[in-house]
Amino acid sequence: MPIRLHRALLLTALFLIFSPVHCRAIDPVPSQNPATPLNHGLSDLELQQWYHLSAGTQLIPYDWLVALVDDSLTKIFAVTGLVADPGHSDKLPVGFAKTEGPNIPVPQAGFTCSFCHTTQFSYKGHAIKIDGGPSLQYNSRFLSALIQRLGMLLPPDQHAFFKSLKEQTPPEPFKTFATRVLASRGEVVTAYTLTKLAQDVRMYTQGLISRSGRDLSPEQWGPGRFDALGRGGNMVFTALNPDNLRPANAPVSIPPLWGVWEYDWVQWAGSIQHPLARNIGQVIGVNAGLFNWVQPGVDIPSEKDKVFRSSVDIESLKTLENLARRLSPPQWPSVFPPINRELAARGKDLYHGNKAKGIQNLCAHCHVPAKISNASDNAPSLQITMVPLQEIGTDSLYLENFSRRTVDTSFLGRGRISAREASEYVTTELLAVNNASNEPEYQDRPNIWRDKAQYIARPHVAVWATAPYLHNGSIPNLYELLSPIRERSTCFALNPNMEFDPVKVGFVTEDCTGLPPSPTQPARFEFKTMLPGNSNRGHEFADTTDCDNARSNGILGCALPVDDRWAIIEYLKTCDIARQLLPMALACRDPD
Repeated sequence: MPIRLHRALLLTALFLIFSPVHCRAIDPVPSQNPATPLNHGLSDLELQQWYHLSAGTQLIPYDWLVALVDDSLTKIFAVTGLVADPGHSDKLPVGFAKTEGPNIPVPQAGFTCSFCHTTQFSYKGHAIKIDGGPSLQYNSRFLSALIQRLGMLLPPDQHAFFKSLKEQTPPEPFKTFATRVLASRGEVVTAYTLTKLAQDVRMYTQGLISRSGRDLSPEQWGPGRFDALGRGGNMVFTALNPDNLRPANAPVSIPPLWGVWEYDWVQWAGSIQHPLARNIGQVIGVNAGLFNWVQPGVDIPSEKDKVFRSSVDIESLKTLENLARRLSPPQWPSVFPPINRELAARGKDLYHGNKAKGIQNLCAHCHVPAKISNASDNAPSLQITMVPLQEIGTDSLYLENFSRRTVDTSFLGRGRISAREASEYVTTELLAVNNASNEPEYQDRPNIWRDKAQYIARPHVAVWATAPYLHNGSIPNLYELLSPIRERSTCFALNPNMEFDPVKVGFVTEDCTGLPPSPTQPARFEFKTMLPGNSNRGHEFADTTDCDNARSNGILGCALPVDDRWAIIEYLKTCDIARQLLPMALACRDPD
């Protein structure tokens, strides 16, 4: 069965890569003004490090990607939600890095942290860029487009093509590509160098298609979502045994980074404690080399420093973690309608409660974490609230996939164990091999993983900039989040270039039921909440029997009056919560 699953996913990958997908087509994106960055807390030099420092990931040779950059690829970058970096010398977007090292024969292009944690959206012609926010990049569509671009280099008539290489008369577009790549390497154009390059392109393209098969599920993830535990698990566990492959079919919204260093547990399921272990898992999930010493027919080395050798750059991860630690949450942009101070003050009373006014605490009991007393400078300072699934009532697939998964780790001498145990073991060994376990800033953060049926009640730090909402991104704005299920969208259209809605606070969306393809909405994705993993149920205030004392099956209380919803939303536009909780949030100041 696992082998059949592997083949089925690979065939699905090929179908989606080489077939048109009408509601997700890549079309030209309207031009925008240069993006306006908000406060981020880093210097210009530090911001460039954040944008492009390699953590060890490997996608394709770096000079290939640079050679492919033209107007067409730049449009692909834009319509798949990649954020432009006008200052980059090679014209690559935010989040691309050059990975080099003694075990890497040719420098590789890969993704770094900012690829997933930089967001950009529009408001009335203004492009708003937010550093540390959840990206809207449509990763699978970008990779599909990249595979198509590589495939276009190799004509269908392979016999005639390779004959032209021997004669040093290659056709376009391979001719221009090869000229650029070989020139960048200081190599002469010969029959051998042309043929070798063409063979490498074919090999890398096949490898990318194979990797795509590890991601796919019956439904695509869409913009701004990534199955972190599923995809990361597949990258690690299939390296141990291909039969460990499972569908990565429970994507979650990419979370913001502001203040994450202060949390005692991270990720949507509160599954990880150690910051570097979390980062190692993410880097492996976006194509870092792992167990990359192993070749067919070669004995498995016994020394752990060989067994757990990888391309993950621990020193760079430490630098990136320190930069992420200092990212400031953004303030409400001045181009948006101004905050109604009177309404926000009423919202603050509703959010935190006000005994003097007889107002119940509606939100803070979960979303304002307790401060950990006597915490050292490097220890977590906030005890994040974890809400049992039975209480919050949101979609369970993400939790179930991780908690029920078992893994054959015979390769490592540990037999069949849970995904939690395997993840903890592999990341612990990777930390130990790189001497990263005992450094002062990490000594108070043990590498413990868990797989409980619970979701994190994330602090509402700059929550206005983190739509869509719930762990799976199934609710497009804060107004619907505070509304009963009957008032929530069951199907809405998303794309990587969204228009912001400052009233409901989220994105301007339209019902996608029966929506025809549109040339004005590039890479459109239909978010259907009736599909597995996409439910928009839970976290609900609704008038049900005994709703005053409910707090189970997703009912948190009785329906909120509409005026109260608007008041809470207005308060969530402010910097108040961020400044209460996070030392790096002092740069967040509400506009006058």
